[in-house]
Amino acid sequence: MVDDLAPYIERKLFTVNTGHAATAYFGFLAGHERISDALADPRVAAGVERALGETSALIVAKHGFTDAEQAGYRARILERFRNPELPDTVERVGRQPLRKLGRHERFIGPAAELTSAGQPADGLLAAVGAALRFDVPADPESVELGVLLAAREPAAFVHEVTGTAAGHPLEPGLVATVAEAKAARAAG
Repeated sequence: MVDDLAPYIERKLFTVNTGHAATAYFGFLAGHERISDALADPRVAAGVERALGETSALIVAKHGFTDAEQAGYRARILERFRNPELPDTVERVGRQPLRKLGRHERFIGPAAELTSAGQPADGLLAAVGAALRFDVPADPESVELGVLLAAREPAAFVHEVTGTAAGHPLEPGLVATVAEAKAARAAG
């Protein structure tokens, strides 16, 4: 029996949830409909692997899982996502992007911890950039995301949506990511 579930819960959030959402957002940008098809795309898979490489480094350092344990866990999760029998769509998995961009959620949470420790979070920032371009009219949060991106300056958007404080080591990367996504959405 495990005495402390917190490491396992965080490992699930920063591996399963981060990986699933990253696949959805990168897959959406690449024009894929299903999660399994998205991960079959080498560009999408590389983006997901990069983000999960960063979260895996954090999980190993923070919770004492071995590199091999975390690599095996990550491989099992990605294999499950690649299963063509699962009907998951990128639009379903990507729903509620505003919630998923929250301070203690799957992208910003680990990215904030990594940058606070002086570690890179470029893969997670790329996933955030993809999430910011998730434009699905049937998803109210996607619509609200577009409205907020258009209406707010990048720094204000970062503080309001991600809960990242001014001066946090993650802030400059997030502001640049938001500015880039804002320009891309405006360009259509």
